[in-house]
Amino acid sequence: MKVSVKIVFFIGSALFLSICALVFIPFLDFHEARVDAGGILFSDPVFQFLPVADCSVFIFSITYGSLVLFLATNFRGSNLVSKFMVSYGILLLLRMITLSVLPLKEPDALIFLQDPFLNNLIYPGNIDADLFFSGHTGMVFILYFLTKKWWYVLLGILLGILLMIQRVHYSIDIIAAIPIALITVRLVDLFVVKCVQKK
Repeated sequence: MKVSVKIVFFIGSALFLSICALVFIPFLDFHEARVDAGGILFSDPVFQFLPVADCSVFIFSITYGSLVLFLATNFRGSNLVSKFMVSYGILLLLRMITLSVLPLKEPDALIFLQDPFLNNLIYPGNIDADLFFSGHTGMVFILYFLTKKWWYVLLGILLGILLMIQRVHYSIDIIAAIPIALITVRLVDLFVVKCVQKK
């Protein structure tokens, strides 16, 4: 792929992700009100095996540590960063669909996740009903499916467990995020990248 095309792909990917995020922000506010009015409370059998604790620091560290590691090792010489941005943008769009189809109510024992980036840039207020599926877990597994580096699997599993311990997500949110992350990466490989390579 020519350098000029790589730059265009990178800029286009960044714009696509920005647009998806801007659409996702007001959707969360709408979705939160919808869940408050009549969301579905899920009785998660996995919760009985897990304690309840505030894991915000560890969740924050794994989430953004994984992303920083990915960017630091893949920013030059490949299209992986551009692929990530498109994949994560698609993930946000898919979350809007799944949240609409399955409007789960937050667990009773939920401890609000302290994330200065999300809380200040994405979430309009105390959003806690963005459940099915887990965006945190989905993001880390996108990194795995893009790079095939085994440590992202371990980080993704650990992250999912911590999210359940804090009762930020149900087990079904964590499990569903994995195949959906794979789907987003495959969509990028099948359609977006092929279209760019043809130019």
